[in-house]
Amino acid sequence: MNKKIFFNRLLVVFFATTISTFCYAQEVSTQDSIILIKNVNIWDGTSDNLKNDQQVLIEKHLVKTIGTTVSVPAGAEIIDGKGGTLIPGLIDAHLHLMITDANTSNIYNNYEWSYIGAKATVSARNFLMQGITTERDMGGPVIGLKKAIDEGTVIGPRIYPSGAPLSQTAGHGDMSNLNTIDPQWIGGMTDLFHILGWFYVVDGVPEVLNATREDLKRGATQIKMMAGGGVISRYDPIDVTEFTEDEMRACVEAAQDWGTYVAVHAYTSRSVQRALQAGVISIEHGQLIDEATMKMIKEKGAFLDPQANFIMMDASQSPSPEKFKEVQSGVGNEMALAKKYNVKLAFGTDVFGPLGIEKNEMNEFIARTKWYTPVEVLKQATSINASLLAMCGKRNPYQEGPLGLIKEGAYADLLIYEGNPLTDIKVIANFKQHLKFIMKDGKIYKNELYTLQGKQKHGKSAVAPSSQGHL
Repeated sequence: MNKKIFFNRLLVVFFATTISTFCYAQEVSTQDSIILIKNVNIWDGTSDNLKNDQQVLIEKHLVKTIGTTVSVPAGAEIIDGKGGTLIPGLIDAHLHLMITDANTSNIYNNYEWSYIGAKATVSARNFLMQGITTERDMGGPVIGLKKAIDEGTVIGPRIYPSGAPLSQTAGHGDMSNLNTIDPQWIGGMTDLFHILGWFYVVDGVPEVLNATREDLKRGATQIKMMAGGGVISRYDPIDVTEFTEDEMRACVEAAQDWGTYVAVHAYTSRSVQRALQAGVISIEHGQLIDEATMKMIKEKGAFLDPQANFIMMDASQSPSPEKFKEVQSGVGNEMALAKKYNVKLAFGTDVFGPLGIEKNEMNEFIARTKWYTPVEVLKQATSINASLLAMCGKRNPYQEGPLGLIKEGAYADLLIYEGNPLTDIKVIANFKQHLKFIMKDGKIYKNELYTLQGKQKHGKSAVAPSSQGHL
C-alpha cells in the first residue's frame, strides 16, 4: 500500500483546497458574538419534559448561562424565541456526505473528484439547514470537507469522519470489475478509488493493520469495517460474513491503540456476533439479527445503529431490489427486539444520493415512533448519539464542551421549533414549517424570530446563503 499512501497524501491536499472554492459561508453572527435567547421552553437532551420560560446566554461558541432570568452583558444580541421549543442540535450517526449520486458506480468510476466535492458542499449545507448540526460520516473521502467546514470556508455540520472503510476482497466495498486483476498480485499500483480513499480492500491481518493506521493517520475519528454482505455491492450476498475474527480483532486493537473504536456494517446474526466477539462497539444496520444476538449487543454494551426508515422506502427503486427487500423485511423484528432489551440505540439514517435527498433523513424520526415515543427518539438523535461520538476519546475533534445537550459549558448547537416535538415528532420532520432558528458553534445560520437588540433589525428573517437552492 506504499504507493497508495503517497497518492493519498497528495490528493487529499488538492481535495481539501479545491472544494473550498465552490460554496462560501456568510454567517449571520460571528463566533465572537454574545447572544441571549429569551422566551423559550428548553428540552436539554436528556429530560422527559420541557423547562418553560427560560433564557440562554451564549458566549462565543459555548452555552454560558441558563435560567429564568439571565444578566445581559452590554452589547449582547437579544433574540426573542417567541415561546418556541429550544433543543440541542440534531446528530445523525450514519451519513455518507460524499455519495451524491444514486448510482454509486458513477462516483467510483466516472466522475472527476472535484465535481463530487463540489456537490458534497451543497449536501452538507442542506443537512445543516434541516437541523443536523453534527454527523458521523461512515465512509468516504470526507476529511477535506470537514476541514473546510471547521475553518468556516463552507457551511455544514460538524463531521466525525471514518475515512476509507475496510473491505475484504469480494466484500461490501470491492468495486472492482471481474476482469480486474488484484494489483498486489502483479506488483502494480492500486486503482483510483483506493487512492482517493473511498475504500481500502484488504485481506489478512497485516493489510488490515496497514489500512487502519492509514485511516487514523489521515484523521479518522473511528474506523469502519464491512463485516457482511451489502445491498449495493456487486459480489457479496446479504448472508455473507466478511473478515475473520482475527482480522477484526487486529483492526479493533489498532483503533484502541489510538484511543478510539470500530464500527461495522453488518445485517446478520453471524456477522454481528463475530464483530462483537472481536471487540466492535458500534453495529451499523443489523436488520436481520435474531434475539440471541440482540441480547449479546446488550450484554456487550455496544451501540446499535438501525435504519427504521427502510420500511418507508420503495424497494423497486433500489439498485438491488431483491437484496433490499431481504433487509427491509427484518426492520420490524429488529426494532421490537431493540426496544425489548433496551439496547443503546444510535440515530443514523444512511441517507445518501442526489442533491435534494437530504430531506428523506426526516423519515427516520417518523418511522421510529412506531416503537419509541417522540422524546425517546429525540434522545437517540441528541444525547445518546453524542455519547457514541465521545467513544473516540482524544481523537474527538470537538473537545471544548459536550454535544447533544443544553447545559452550561456545552457547545452552542441549538435549534428553536414552533411547536413541541416532545409530543409531536412531526414538528421535527416538517422542518421547513417549524424550524425557526439554527445555531451551530455559536453562529446563527437561520433566524426567523424577532431580534430585539443587536445586528438584525426587528423581525427580519435571516438564512445563511448558498449558491444553490436545493431546500
